[in-house]
Amino acid sequence: MAMTSRLAILVALGIPLMFLTNWSGAWVFWLLFCLVLWLLDSLLAPSPRFLVITRSLPISLRMHTKTPYTITVANPTKRKYRIWLRDAWQPSLHASANGERLVLNPKTTQDLEASFTPERKGTLSSDAVTVRSFGPLGLGARQFSAPIVQTVKVLPEFRSAKFLPSRLQTLRRLEGNTLLTHRGQGSEFDSLREYVPGDDVRDIEWHVSARNRVPVVKTWRPERDRNVIICIDSSRTSAVRLGEFPRLDANMEAALLLGALASSAGDRIHLIAFDNQIRAHIQPSRGAGLVGEMASTMANLDSSLTEANWRGLGQTLLSSIRQRSLIVLLTGLEAGLDRSPLMPTVEALASRHQVLLASAMDPEVRSLTTEMDTPEEAFLAAAAMADSEERRKASDLLGMLGARVLNTGPDELPPLLADTYISLKRRGQI
Repeated sequence: MAMTSRLAILVALGIPLMFLTNWSGAWVFWLLFCLVLWLLDSLLAPSPRFLVITRSLPISLRMHTKTPYTITVANPTKRKYRIWLRDAWQPSLHASANGERLVLNPKTTQDLEASFTPERKGTLSSDAVTVRSFGPLGLGARQFSAPIVQTVKVLPEFRSAKFLPSRLQTLRRLEGNTLLTHRGQGSEFDSLREYVPGDDVRDIEWHVSARNRVPVVKTWRPERDRNVIICIDSSRTSAVRLGEFPRLDANMEAALLLGALASSAGDRIHLIAFDNQIRAHIQPSRGAGLVGEMASTMANLDSSLTEANWRGLGQTLLSSIRQRSLIVLLTGLEAGLDRSPLMPTVEALASRHQVLLASAMDPEVRSLTTEMDTPEEAFLAAAAMADSEERRKASDLLGMLGARVLNTGPDELPPLLADTYISLKRRGQI
């Protein structure tokens, strides 16, 4: 049984009566009177155990996106219910069905429209829906928690989806209209045409040219069905906050955009999330459901305070991937990277594959280098400049080892990675 605010008001009404009488036991009598009324009202309240409560939940949710769901309450009895309902979920879900009041007539069913607006990803669960049934006076209530065990999966937000239409249009234009005049690692023969000044003489088809008595060159088309391996570093470097979100969120946004784009281009997508061990792995896949599969896999991915096992990742990729592929490493560039196991791993991978290392940098570091009005700001600016210089040296060293490095802000990383992928396709390098 539960008390309501009406009972507190009723008790408070007896305070002035105590001052209007000389009876010393007036306050005890009033409290006993209120207690009896509360007990009677609570006992007269219909039992909430007879109510039938069900939830209709969505399959999945997106972070920071309002998603509706329905709670159905059925009253199979002949009594009228006045209830208070609370759907107990984790606070990060921001469930709107938290303290809703309903009136249920006999033999009726009522739907309560509610919604989620989650701010954290992952798999979240609720054990019960709590219902209070009030008595005729509204002084007391009978409470019951209906055991309804259900879970919802909150997927990453995928804010970078807004960049997808323009990149898909560029990709279709590349595949439909652009023919390469030189053969790259990721291009296949398309057709023959007459030579024009500027064409590579190594692509001249001499036998056809002799028959036609004019120079004829081969043209190439960007090849489909290539391997794109996306590796997300979920070690301690991914826990660094870059503005509003951690680096891991920026890496996942970039992975989702690249996965959607490469899948539309007909390439096979591998996804590996790792720290000191493999945390998630999607086998080669493509098609319309790929982005959903990637988002579902990333939903339970969190940063771990461990070092990344770069040697183990390199050995796994070199032993399992035979075809020349695009390997995208989504990690962070930090001080002391020249002594990291990342360097020999990149060198080994770049000897057989096209390696692309993408890193989201802290936008605050860039802003610190422009503010030097006080000694404190000058000190911070010097530290930021030294950090930026170490990152630049690490980028140069990775470039010398055969990798292409992208180092930009978290919001700019997804579109830059997508543009780089299209550029590699255009030049026949994948």
